[in-house]
This record gives sequence, C-alpha cells and structure tokens, in this order.
Amino acid sequence: MVRKHISYQSSLDQSLPRLGNEPYNQLCDQTAAPETSASAAQLGLLMLWNSDHILDVIDDVLAPYDISESKLDLLLLIRLHEIQHKVTASALAQRLGIRRASATILLNNVEKKGWIYRQQSEEDGRKSYIYLTSSGKRLVDTVLPVFWEACASLVQDLDEQEQQVLHKIMLKLNRGIENRLGSGR
Repeated sequence: MVRKHISYQSSLDQSLPRLGNEPYNQLCDQTAAPETSASAAQLGLLMLWNSDHILDVIDDVLAPYDISESKLDLLLLIRLHEIQHKVTASALAQRLGIRRASATILLNNVEKKGWIYRQQSEEDGRKSYIYLTSSGKRLVDTVLPVFWEACASLVQDLDEQEQQVLHKIMLKLNRGIENRLGSGR
C-alpha cells in the first residue's frame, strides 16, 4: 500500500488540534472488551502510530529519488531473490503480505519507471518472472545508503543499551506477528 504523506503546515486553519494520548486512553478504557488489557491495547496503539510515523519519515527521505518505502521494499525483495529464485508477482505478494492485485499495481508502477522487466516463463506461458533492470539496480544502489541512514535515525534518541533492549523486544514482537500472519521476511 502506498501512503501519501500530507503536509499539514499549509492548512493550519483546517487542521484538528492534537489530542495527545490521554483521550485515546480514556476511550480505550470505556470501550475495550472486559477481557482486553487496556494497557496492552494502548501500547499496541502507540506501535500503530509509530509505524505510521516511521513510514512517513522513510517516504520523506526517499521522495527526492521518486520512490516510496513500499516500492523500495519490492525492489529489494526482487534484488535479494532474483539470483537464486525465479520471482513471480504471486510470490512477491505473499512475501509482502498484500493481495496479488496490489502487488500487480506496484509492479506496474515500477515497470513504468523502467526499474523492472518481466520475462515470460518458457515452461508455463501463464507465468512471468520479474527482474531488476540496470536502471533499477542503479537506483537501489544509490538509495540504500540513504535508506539505511534513515533507518538508523529512527532510534537516534535511544542510547546503545536502550537500542539493544528494543532490538530484542522488536524481534520477539516480529516473530509473534509473523507467526500470527503465517508469513514474514
């Protein structure tokens, strides 16, 4: 899914005031099912908000290269798998955890930009395999240092010990979510 980051500074007169966490916490306390831990739900909401903010930060950093995080993710998967495996749209959709139609839209967009090409399977004419073009490879090579720097900047407010603790927690959360979804990286 491609997210559009919208600058709210230009329409301050139309923006809603920031509420902070407390009204959401109160709403959660009032509306969560009795068996739902309100503190866990509130923590999950913070994770959801952070994931939105993280995508906005990454998309802002990638914008000068005319690529979004979701398109870069797609190109990285192709790059990491095209040498050893034949990459199909269905396999990409499954790995990205999106519908086949959404993967096709992403692929069509990056193909129009000249970053990938499709080659019909010789064994099965209904299948096509996806490869990076030389332009796509150059883009990935150019963007990756900027991307990694942006990823590192996300934890810049944490000291080394806090980063290690967060890393351990994030790995555990990621494993649990991947197990729940039945797919992962």
